[in-house]
Formats: sequence, C-alpha cells, structure tokens
Amino acid sequence: MLCIEDLAVPPEGFLHGEPEGAEYYEAVQMAGMDDFHFGYFAAYRAGRLVTVAPYFVMNFRLNTLLPNGWLKQSLSLIRFKLACIGNPIADVGRIHGDASLEILSAINEELAKKGSLLAYKGFGQDLPLPDFVQAIGLPVPVLALGPDYYQSMKSDRRNLLKRKLKKSSALRYEECAGLPENLVPKVYQLYLNTYHKADLKFEKLTPEYFVNTNALSQYLLFYLEDELIGFTQLIGKGNKLVNRYIGLDYDKSRDHGLYFAMFIRAIDFGIREGFTEIELGATSYEFKRILGARQLPTWNYYRHTTPLFNWILGKLRGVLEPSESELR
Repeated sequence: MLCIEDLAVPPEGFLHGEPEGAEYYEAVQMAGMDDFHFGYFAAYRAGRLVTVAPYFVMNFRLNTLLPNGWLKQSLSLIRFKLACIGNPIADVGRIHGDASLEILSAINEELAKKGSLLAYKGFGQDLPLPDFVQAIGLPVPVLALGPDYYQSMKSDRRNLLKRKLKKSSALRYEECAGLPENLVPKVYQLYLNTYHKADLKFEKLTPEYFVNTNALSQYLLFYLEDELIGFTQLIGKGNKLVNRYIGLDYDKSRDHGLYFAMFIRAIDFGIREGFTEIELGATSYEFKRILGARQLPTWNYYRHTTPLFNWILGKLRGVLEPSESELR
C-alpha cells in the first residue's frame, strides 16, 4: 500500500549526493522569501521510504516567464495559486527516489489540495505526467572540467579568454570559504543589481539567504582597489560544482571585464579543486557556449485542476516557454 506524508523538513538522506541537497533546500526554505511556502511529499510503501518530492506554493502570474513587452502587460492580471514540485531557486528539478506514474499520481492528488495550478519545474522530458501540459524550460549550461580544459580548447577561443581575463587585471581577486558577516549587506546589494536588470524574475532572495547558505558556499570576491564590485557564489559536492548566484556593479564592470572574469575564475577554481563539471546558470548562453558548455534541456509541466483552464494552458503553451531573447 502506498502512503503519502506531507513533511515540513526533508527526511534524512534527501538528495545526499547533490550540491543542492537537504541542507541547501532547508537554507532556502528558512530565508523568508515572500509568498513562498515549502514542504516535502514523502511516499512510503510497506513502511519503507521510496520517494521524496520537494514542493513550493506561491501566487503565480501567468506572465512571469515572459520578457518585458505588451504581452507581459496584458497578462499581468491572470494569476493562480501555484503548487509546484521542485525548488524556486534550483535550475534542475530533482525527485529523490522512484518517480513512477503510480507515485506521481498519488503525489499530484496531494499537490492539488494546495493550489489550482500544479507544476513540475526543471525536469527531464520523460516524467510520467500524461495529463500535464509539457513546456520547454530554460536549458542549463553544464561545462565539463578537467586538467586539460584549456589545452583541449581551440586556440582562438583560448586566446579570447586570455584577453578577457587580461582586461580584468586591475581587479583584486579573493577566494573565501563562506561569506564574512560584514560583507552580507554589500553582497546583497550587488545581487539586487543583477535581479533588477534581469527581464525574467521568478524569486527574489533575502539577505537571510546569504547567511543561511554561508557554510555551504565558496565565494569568489572581486575588488576594484578596496571596493567590492562583484561576487560569485559556488556550491560544490562530490564531483559537481554549481555557479549559484553572481552580483556586480554594472557601472564598473564593463571597463574591467568583470562578468567574464567571474566565470573564468569559477572554472579555474573548479579545475583546481577536482570537480568534473560545473553548472553555469541559465543565462548568457552565447558566452557559456564559447566556454564550451553543453545545454542541458529542461521541461516544465503544468496542469490546472479545472479542465477548461487546463485546455487553455495547452493553447497558451508558447507563453510558458522561453523567448528567443532569453536563450541568447
């Protein structure tokens, strides 16, 4: 017999091999982000835990995934209570354990009690969700790392990266295990710079996020003279490294090649520390292709509990998928 329990915290061993595992999910959960409620569906068969599916609930505007423009404005008033399997921050959705049709169907019955619009965020193409509208999500650039990373690169690309790194020679670069408490306000200010500049906004972090994830993170810090003008948050475990968040001072970044330097230094860090791959974040695809990243495709799944609205979602599938400008 299958039994589903709704837990407030992840059970022991949840995503234990992933950089963004139980500790990270709990840190995000406790960060006090507005309008988000978090939980975990645990599926048991004959008393044995077989699946853990993280979820979040929020008020979702249908235009959230659209770039700025008339269509985004015209759909701004359409909103649903969204109950979603996944995590609002993680680019890749993960379910711990068995994700069979039987188990997901049972989880969806519980999910429907929390919202009218059900969703799965950032998963593969083959989830057994036959009644859901399947929409292409943002691909995740993943770069293979190794001691021969630069040697195996074509010479013109290698020279391009050298030139970009040389442009940042006036910057002072530091690595920091965790984030010193006195730097949290400045790092948060730099993060907000990138948040406000982005066309696509899903979640907005709080300063508590950077405090809560401190012990899990490695920071790359970039100074112009004595002023912190950029940071990279890295989270690693096993052979995987995640380039989680960046922040920068846009008034000073262009003249000093800051944006490019942050990613090149993250790669250097990953190679030195023995990681074999790094997730580079779902933005700025062209530059990440130059770095050699492959695009890991993702899909989002949607189902409205009202059949008519679910039919309309199918007709509006394109609204739920990334635009060309977001994939550049």
